[in-house]
Amino acid sequence: MLLHGIESYIGVPLNRRDGSYFGTLCALDPQAMNLSDADFEVFQLLSQLISFELEADEQRRKREAEKRALEDIIAIAAHDLRQPLAVLSGRAELLTRQVRRGATTEQLLDGLNGIVAQVRRATRLSEALLDVAQIEMGGFTVSAAHFDLIEMVRQAVEDAQTSAPAHTFLLDTPATLLIWGDERRLGEVVHNLLDNAAKYTAPDSGPVVLSIAVLDTPERPQRTRLCVRDHGRGVGDDALGRLFERQYRAPDATRQGVRGTGLGLYIVRQIVEAHGGSVWAEHVDGGGLRVCLDLPMNVDTEGGNAHHRPAA
Repeated sequence: MLLHGIESYIGVPLNRRDGSYFGTLCALDPQAMNLSDADFEVFQLLSQLISFELEADEQRRKREAEKRALEDIIAIAAHDLRQPLAVLSGRAELLTRQVRRGATTEQLLDGLNGIVAQVRRATRLSEALLDVAQIEMGGFTVSAAHFDLIEMVRQAVEDAQTSAPAHTFLLDTPATLLIWGDERRLGEVVHNLLDNAAKYTAPDSGPVVLSIAVLDTPERPQRTRLCVRDHGRGVGDDALGRLFERQYRAPDATRQGVRGTGLGLYIVRQIVEAHGGSVWAEHVDGGGLRVCLDLPMNVDTEGGNAHHRPAA
């Protein structure tokens, strides 16, 4: 007797088409069952039909969840795009009035720089949506070439300063660092990290610090490390390991009313890993969060420049 009052039992595994396990289809009887081979075949067929239906239902629920997630992303992105477009429109109107009033060259350049910064911001938001679409469809690639990482970082910091004028941004980098990588996509990484740091840091709580160093250890030879440190509230230990998941937002961010798509750090991870690197977040003594990425490299000791190997 298997269980109290049960004399017969038959169980057939329920598997997905890829072989992964759903569960078991069981039949219990208080009396001894005398089953023929045909009975077993019927039971096996029934288990297959149930498995197919369970898998189909699982896929339907997955598609519905993805559809809802996409709708949320589009709604948030549309909201976020309205702000730079509104600022862009306002600056263009102001610039038009200044031209009519005979504004100085310095005033006109200031207005044009503001317009350029907002155009770049709107472009980055659009690129983020395209990146997610390419990642989901398996068409995400990097196109590598040599470029000066420090020059790109300085431009990103200038853009961040224009977008968040109340914040202070500090750089701790070499004078120049020639690397091999996708400049546009790595630029997205830096912009995302700076925007995130400013978003969660009050202007009077401390600066956003971006540092770059060339490291070389026996365990992990020759790599570039880029870190962005903020002075915000940080996140809990549970959230720390999930920050790079698609659409994940730390509970503190929601409670603080900070808007976002939950895509920025997810895209960062995809780009860094496509370059053969790694990315992580860590707590900082005294408060705040530091996000770091390592990119593999070769160092040209004669020229003092760094060259990344193309991503495999």
